Amino acid sequence: MANNIKRITKADGSLHNLGAIEDAAIKGVEQGANVLEGKNTIPKPHGGIQRVTVDAATTIAATDTLVDFAVNAGSSRVVTMPAAEAGRYIRCVWSVEQAGNDRVFTRAGSDTFAGNIFTSVAGNAAGDGDVVAIANTTVAITAVDDINIGSYIDFTCAVDGTWLVLGHLVVDAVGSVPTLA
Repeated sequence: MANNIKRITKADGSLHNLGAIEDAAIKGVEQGANVLEGKNTIPKPHGGIQRVTVDAATTIAATDTLVDFAVNAGSSRVVTMPAAEAGRYIRCVWSVEQAGNDRVFTRAGSDTFAGNIFTSVAGNAAGDGDVVAIANTTVAITAVDDINIGSYIDFTCAVDGTWLVLGHLVVDAVGSVPTLA
């Protein structure tokens, strides 16, 4: 068996022998550290925050992971999604009540949406609400007016071309559920 002991020099100049665990840790760092079966285990390096404070159409930047709707739309507003690339994640939240008009999430290119959006009616102890099932052929999601603060929709991409959707919208009336195209 070959001698595979590595030594490092400490700050004080003394030598230190590395054990098997320390040696493996250094090899991991030398090889890229985050490699598992040849695939990067860290999500794509996105992380920007886009705060929508202007009553206008919105295009979500390719670098954003959080979109804050901080203005009540004066008319129906389009929200254009970035390309659905595996590893991407975006959360859209409402920090201002969307009281009068819709937000329409549209795809980029030929991407599609699939998943579910859960709705609850504000102040209704009976828990009335719906689950809007989104087929994998959906190309637009309209978040109908009357969405309350704290509501959110998550968009996750596991495979290029498809946004997996999961959300919870707190709405003012049972009929205020998202519509699909």
